[in-house]
Amino acid sequence: MNTLLKSLGAGIAGIMISTAGAHAALVSTNSSLSDQGVAASIIAAPADVSDDAATNEAIQAFDEVQMHVLAADLAVDGGTISAGTVISSHMIFLNSDGPGLIEHGAGGGGSAATFTFDGMILGVMSDSGGTLEAASSSFLGAAGTIYPGAFTARGMEGDPLDGLINNDYYSFLTDTITVGMRVTEPGDWIRVITASEIPVPAALPLLLSGIAGLGFASRRRREAK
Repeated sequence: MNTLLKSLGAGIAGIMISTAGAHAALVSTNSSLSDQGVAASIIAAPADVSDDAATNEAIQAFDEVQMHVLAADLAVDGGTISAGTVISSHMIFLNSDGPGLIEHGAGGGGSAATFTFDGMILGVMSDSGGTLEAASSSFLGAAGTIYPGAFTARGMEGDPLDGLINNDYYSFLTDTITVGMRVTEPGDWIRVITASEIPVPAALPLLLSGIAGLGFASRRRREAK
């Protein structure tokens, strides 16, 4: 009996571990081209995202912390996400190597980049000084990645929600964000927060029923004695 219970317990643990990474990550991009002829892409988290440490020629995105339970309300553009919400974090950026101009979906730089997640978008941090990003990097940043403090023009300049495409902008609907960036020096970095719900595995109720059944059978045998 003990062996069976241990096996069932191990099965539950295995299922929960296998689903721990679900519903949290970047899924796809439209691979639109910047004015440099380079496609938007999803990458692994860089080792360092300080100014000029990670550069590119097209908008890129990477996953940060996953399945994080907020200990306090989290400030995002125009509002807050409530404490207790299970969220995942992601970074989107365009950062030229030097002072050269790069346009991707903004100005005359082709089509905007889109990124789709497997969780609903709850909010974005894009303020020009990067203060929202800097205030949350200690618990939302990717493990092992170096993050800077806030500095001028770390985020998007102007009003990214004004609907104009001559400068930096973004919009989102359900699980997809559309982004346009126009950078010289420094680049633009925004953090996207998505909902992360841990699903209950289909096999879990069966395993729990099995444990309950074994417990009932064991009790009946003891009573029979």
